[in-house]
Amino acid sequence: MNGRVIDDDLFGVCRRLKSIDDGYFVFLNYKTGKFEVHNGKDTRTLCLVLPYDTLDERTVRRVLYTRAERADRIAAQMERDNAKAEKRRNEAAIKKATGSLA
Repeated sequence: MNGRVIDDDLFGVCRRLKSIDDGYFVFLNYKTGKFEVHNGKDTRTLCLVLPYDTLDERTVRRVLYTRAERADRIAAQMERDNAKAEKRRNEAAIKKATGSLA
């Protein structure tokens, strides 16, 4: 891999991630310039790529939000959001179609 493991940081994010799951570690990918959270307990270690340029509280919140234990709730929320968006698109299409007939 082209990068390095981050063992410690100013805000203690790496230590806090270890307290959530002792398999977590942070990797700075030199190729992409992104921080990645991995879990050494899994065969596919990559858990998520962070959208942030620094390690801070957002990292801990993102990891907690995306944990496997929350997968059902996340999927249900995505389904609700997608249904709302589809309903809005359908209503807009109907309004556009009926408005052009008048």
